[in-house]
Amino acid sequence: MKTSGKKKTGKKTVPTWKKLVLALESIVVVIYVAMTVLFVWFKHDRNGFITYFSANPIVRMYLNKTTKTDYEEKVQDMDYDKDKVVINDGLSENMETYRNIALFGIDSRGSEFDDGAHSDTIIVLSINNKTKEVRMASIYRDTMLKVVDEDGDVSYTKCNSAFFKGGPECAINMLNTNLDLDITDYVVVNFNGLANIIDALGGIDVNLTLDEQFYVNGYLTETRLITGMDAPDLLTYGENTHLSGLQATAYCRIRYVAFYDDDGTVYNNDMGRTARQRSVIKKLVDKAKTAGASQMISVAQTIFNYNTEDEKVIGTSLSFNEVLDLIPYMLQFSLSGSEGFPFTCDTPTINGASMVVAEGLSYNVTKLHEYLFDEKGYEPSYTVEQVSDYLETYTGVPTVKLAEDREKEKNDYSGYSSDEEEE
Repeated sequence: MKTSGKKKTGKKTVPTWKKLVLALESIVVVIYVAMTVLFVWFKHDRNGFITYFSANPIVRMYLNKTTKTDYEEKVQDMDYDKDKVVINDGLSENMETYRNIALFGIDSRGSEFDDGAHSDTIIVLSINNKTKEVRMASIYRDTMLKVVDEDGDVSYTKCNSAFFKGGPECAINMLNTNLDLDITDYVVVNFNGLANIIDALGGIDVNLTLDEQFYVNGYLTETRLITGMDAPDLLTYGENTHLSGLQATAYCRIRYVAFYDDDGTVYNNDMGRTARQRSVIKKLVDKAKTAGASQMISVAQTIFNYNTEDEKVIGTSLSFNEVLDLIPYMLQFSLSGSEGFPFTCDTPTINGASMVVAEGLSYNVTKLHEYLFDEKGYEPSYTVEQVSDYLETYTGVPTVKLAEDREKEKNDYSGYSSDEEEE
């Protein structure tokens, strides 16, 4: 394994009441910061500005002098050490085409952004550097994976504990080690941060069922207490129901009733919760791409001014210049897919705790790379194979493939048998 890193811990998708919300958009957030600056200082139309901005070093120099210090003091994690990130040996060269960023939604109430909080939302955001397409994969927070803490102690546990055991480095290393990824950067957001960012963009509209309305109002009670913010109960439901930031935060926490995606897919339990989160991210990105100057200013103010020494709502490993580099990509943002991981899983109780166990981690990692990186027949690394074998032996959960793959194997076998008979 390449050097670098902290530990990993498990994360899952099935239980809890915490304020999870999502670690939403590393990117959106990043866009917000810089986009605000540009709209304030330059009144160019969006496309014209991107061209001008990307090609003009003087503009970058000016932004570095006027905004970089504020960003580094209030948003960037200056203690984050990328040299400590662990990446498995033997990863496919195909991954060099992609920029992968981890998005974490944590349950902290104050300044606990390095550790001491569980990442109840974990999303891998993958950007295709050639096509500008973006894909998201939610890692169910109760997924049983290998986690190595700051002292080097190894445990097989819920992946959402990695952040608690060693902060973002540990959580990133957990993702890289178990899933054959090459993540080096992250964005983390807590309850207040999510609600304030959504408010700054004017809220979102969702297709809300009667059951979802009931649970939004139920979660609002606790969410008000956690954040110190206020929002009224929802009195209506149906298509294009408008949600404020706090209401949307409560909406993201629902896991007890089905979520109906725009493509007609129905998600239940924690799969439904993570699907809601990805849907909210997409809506926020769409709003950011069409927002006016005043809205972008509000978002930037949320990021710059809400973070204080005693309380943080958002943090990132991305440098100011990396944020600026991402702007042209993000304004051409094209979300081409979102999925939950693992694709096939069981939910046994292990040592008294409900876990999400991949039905064959190795198989599921192959499917993840097929989805994120369009890599057919990906062969997981030796490290992933070891973890996969251990999990199957320890939990007794065997490999179970998706119906499409089972059907393909059946057809391939039938074709092979027919050829043999002809000979």
